[in-house]
Amino acid sequence: MYPGVILAGGEARRLGGGGKAFVNVSGVPLVRHIINNFKGQVNNLAINSRDKNKFLDFGLPILDDTIKEEGGSGPLAGISSAIKWAKTLDNKINNYVVTVPVDTPFLPLDLVKRMSMELSINNADVIMASSNNNIYPVIALWSLDLDIYLDKALYEGIRKIDAFTNLYNVSIVDWSYSSINPFFNINKQEDIILAEKYINS
Repeated sequence: MYPGVILAGGEARRLGGGGKAFVNVSGVPLVRHIINNFKGQVNNLAINSRDKNKFLDFGLPILDDTIKEEGGSGPLAGISSAIKWAKTLDNKINNYVVTVPVDTPFLPLDLVKRMSMELSINNADVIMASSNNNIYPVIALWSLDLDIYLDKALYEGIRKIDAFTNLYNVSIVDWSYSSINPFFNINKQEDIILAEKYINS
């Protein structure tokens, strides 16, 4: 198993602000949906956030962004924090860390298993998830060896994930679906309504 990090830096401006992590879907905050689906797939779990105080009740390590900019530095900074945290853990046998965003309430329970299987076939630097061939680069397994290269990229102003990963060996694992996208993410009020409809169906 690998360590995992939930990236929870989004402010949810289109949902009234206050952070996506605490947007309720069927009476449960998004961060709790993610924890429930993700914690059994990893051997250590942490949350990356710009506000540690909001997550104290969850009993998990809270990781600051490696760089701090007004309005946030984007998911690449959170991924950097995840890699640095994973490198501090005692069990670094697998030398990878998994990241997921806080706004995907239907995260598949075989996410890490399938990524691990892909890694055993293709020793990639990054394994990204996709569904029906749409790639979700934040949902990925990252080699800890990328640490110093990611530091350099962030220092040089790179903020988009693909602007960094296109220099490395990236493999994709695809989930097909016919009902609900396993990587469906909450961005606006209509998304909450759709998610709740699926949960309650």
